[in-house]
Amino acid sequence: MVYASTDKQTGTRVALKLLRQNIAEDPQFAVRLEREAQSLQMLWGESVVRVHAFGTDADGSVFMVMELLDGETLDDHLWELEGFGDRMSAFEVLRSLDPVARALHMAHTKGIIHRDVKPANIFRVNPEAGGGVRLMDFGLVKIQGSEQLTQAGMIAGSPSYIAPEVWRCEAFDHRIDVYSLAAVAYRCLAGRAPFTAPNPLELFMKAIKDDRPKLTTFRPDLPPAVDAWVAQALAIDKDHRYPYVSTMWNDLLRIVMSGSTPSAEKARATFRLPG
Repeated sequence: MVYASTDKQTGTRVALKLLRQNIAEDPQFAVRLEREAQSLQMLWGESVVRVHAFGTDADGSVFMVMELLDGETLDDHLWELEGFGDRMSAFEVLRSLDPVARALHMAHTKGIIHRDVKPANIFRVNPEAGGGVRLMDFGLVKIQGSEQLTQAGMIAGSPSYIAPEVWRCEAFDHRIDVYSLAAVAYRCLAGRAPFTAPNPLELFMKAIKDDRPKLTTFRPDLPPAVDAWVAQALAIDKDHRYPYVSTMWNDLLRIVMSGSTPSAEKARATFRLPG
């Protein structure tokens, strides 16, 4: 349960995340919340939600006090656009997801894998509240060297954005976040997820077997090289995928910047690629 609350010492409005009483006695959920707090504290300053406190109250309930955000999730923003048959411009996609790519890159250098990168876990803060983007919900996070919490045979993540190796319950590493962020970028640009199906089984089959979709089918304004980017970023075999979020993201920046559209011009004026 998450409440909008007030810190009595500072008067600051905060978000209070509290485990429901019926699951709080399961130590796995308490460990997950602790890992989320630990991950967010390690990544503060990298476009993630700020954690003010974590602990157990007098009743034994596990809680986390976080920054209270004012705005909307990327998922809500996309649904609103898609409801009118519209999509984000390429520049807006880059500007919205660049902080997420940077946060994930830093997380991976610290041995943290998010495991649930999706539009609903990316928050766009209102300009009146300071603006910017936050990567949220590290509840499924995997920290290198920590105990495995997900039981064998269980799939953790959101179906439209999880990597094929997760679907197949195979060993995974940080490259599942590479896949997920690329799938989010695809959704933002195309107005639909890379793979769609009426049920999880068909979605599973498409994710692990189908040819990777062409983005230029939906966005002919983008340079043709973007289709090769999709094929590599969403590769079925993780060894054929981009090895790092940074290489995947910089390649997308390079492709968009090579175009001749207004988004390409704005991207060239805003972003700088590594030398």
